[in-house]
Amino acid sequence: MRIDTKEMLDLRTLILKSCSESLDETETAQLNSLILMDGGAHEAAALIDQLGAFTDSGNLDSMAMAEVFAEALGRAPERTLARSADSQSTLARQNGDAPEDRFAGWMKNPWLLALVASNLLIASLAWSTANQWRSQRPPVDIASVAVSPHLVSMTACVWSPSIESDPTVGHPIQQGENLELMEGIAEIRIGEGTAGEALVRIEGPAGIYIGADGQLQLRHGILTAKSLGTGSGNVMVDGPIGEVSIDGLSSIGLVSNGMQSELHVFSGRALVRPATMAAFSELCLVDGEAVRFSSQPNGDHLAVMFEASMSSFVSARSSAFDPLRLSDQYAQVVRESKPSVYWRFEGLSGESPYHVANEGSAANMDAALIGEPGWRQYGNNQVCELGRLGSSSGFRSTGLWPPKPLDEYTIEMWVKPELFHHGELLCMHEQLREDDGRYPHSVILETLAQHWKNDLEGLRPNTLRFVHRTPASGVVLEGSNVVADRPYQVRVWQHVAAVKKGDRISVWLDGVLTAQHSDASVLENNMQIVIGQLYLSRAERRFVGQIDEVAIYDRCLTPKELRSHIKAAGRSVAPESFVDSKSE
Repeated sequence: MRIDTKEMLDLRTLILKSCSESLDETETAQLNSLILMDGGAHEAAALIDQLGAFTDSGNLDSMAMAEVFAEALGRAPERTLARSADSQSTLARQNGDAPEDRFAGWMKNPWLLALVASNLLIASLAWSTANQWRSQRPPVDIASVAVSPHLVSMTACVWSPSIESDPTVGHPIQQGENLELMEGIAEIRIGEGTAGEALVRIEGPAGIYIGADGQLQLRHGILTAKSLGTGSGNVMVDGPIGEVSIDGLSSIGLVSNGMQSELHVFSGRALVRPATMAAFSELCLVDGEAVRFSSQPNGDHLAVMFEASMSSFVSARSSAFDPLRLSDQYAQVVRESKPSVYWRFEGLSGESPYHVANEGSAANMDAALIGEPGWRQYGNNQVCELGRLGSSSGFRSTGLWPPKPLDEYTIEMWVKPELFHHGELLCMHEQLREDDGRYPHSVILETLAQHWKNDLEGLRPNTLRFVHRTPASGVVLEGSNVVADRPYQVRVWQHVAAVKKGDRISVWLDGVLTAQHSDASVLENNMQIVIGQLYLSRAERRFVGQIDEVAIYDRCLTPKELRSHIKAAGRSVAPESFVDSKSE
């Protein structure tokens, strides 16, 4: 289902947010208004059904809800909210679930349950249509025809307007189709009724191709597959990593992010035949194992084994979840802190290559485009999206910074990672390239993921890493490494700050000190600043997600100043008791 208007996007965003936290009075009033607009109730009811539509959902099972709706409609279409809630409680008891557990998230928002109760027929359409389609399909002769995949459920999905058809729950997907999922999660059943039957989920942004045999090819993005049949290697999924065959009753995850691809085996067994030249022609993985294939600068491909991680896959949050709405007040508060560099991403200036103007005090420090960043609008605030199209994108400073060595500096920005991955938020490196093709770095601020067998293996996965190096170096663990003591969140806006003050460096997340390290060395002058990838000239460790309001200072911002910036953004701030008093 496509979003045709900004109002529909806002409606979906608010419903998604309400599933995990309470809406404030302003958001509730906006949601009520959006539901009452033309088509609003239909859109909201469909989304509520989709949120619980996954076949293994434990929160709001659409099949079960459809039965409740059918029963309610058969007895009394005008059933009240209270009676509908009673029916749901009865069903929950029959399923062995405690009503307060099964529907607690929805009962916190009475308007949500009331909406479902007043749109019973609409909310049950997705599953009833899917069931009707399944029941009317003639038996399949497995030996003579390939079974077309069909969409069985989805969250708030946004499909690329360039695709030929609009995927619909319960309807087959034609062979030879390319599907581009911009955001959301779609669940597809392939090979139904055959030994190769499987449930496949793709997580936007992702692109897949439906082959002539009904099997899937992952072109870019994230995919998980659960084999429902028996036997060996009956489910086949192609991708940049190569051909993957999955045994019966096994589950796997695939990731393809341009420069590297991963295969995770969560249960059972899978066999991968690499598409690239590797030291082996095939590799068998069993539950708990994963492999990553990475392109190297010299053209070779490196294969490394590591531990499979389900945390890297399938977030039910849309990319539109948690809008960052910033007013002019926020920009004014930041300007009062006197940044040297301040990139707001509200628009592009100049001629090709276009740039984002610097609103700070440093001269010749605009942010020039690398590749083709995307853009998203949250009210009056525009943010940039990096890495969404399967290729690297970012920004580089048009000049060098700082003009002189510094023993104090601060980097702050708002970030929304699309997934758990190893990507560069911001780094600074020298202009001269080393013989091995790398550039010596003086500063690295990045997101980490589950690491493989290299020097980063011992670092906490899914956290932030801040590196300060003097002299600048390309050696992985040289200098001071500060790794946050808690993970970052996926598809949620977070305020990130890296601070150097005298003999100490620290990294802050949403105004809370997460880690610090002693280092009395200064930041060297005349560094190239890069956002979104590790080097100016090479797409490596690309960041996938949204960023906004990047500010760099030639002094240390106090915790009080950091908290004032977060408050100016309309975000909650951790109590001062969480902040180390030594940092003031």
